[in-house]
Amino acid sequence: MYRIGRDHLGPTLICRDCTHTERIQDSNGSIGNSRTLAAHAMLKHVRAEHNRETHVHAMAMVMERQDAPR
Repeated sequence: MYRIGRDHLGPTLICRDCTHTERIQDSNGSIGNSRTLAAHAMLKHVRAEHNRETHVHAMAMVMERQDAPR
């Protein structure tokens, strides 16, 4: 679905199927957790652009983060 990367601007969610990215710091933290908002935006992208339904468990997301290159 996506992987978590980091660059000079901070943490970024990167789609595994294309070059789409969501920057965590670009999410409006005043309306909720920035990380959660960025993840939601990425899930919407995956559904809309790749026609895939996602059923992710929280533990799978934690494991994916641990495997991400730093």
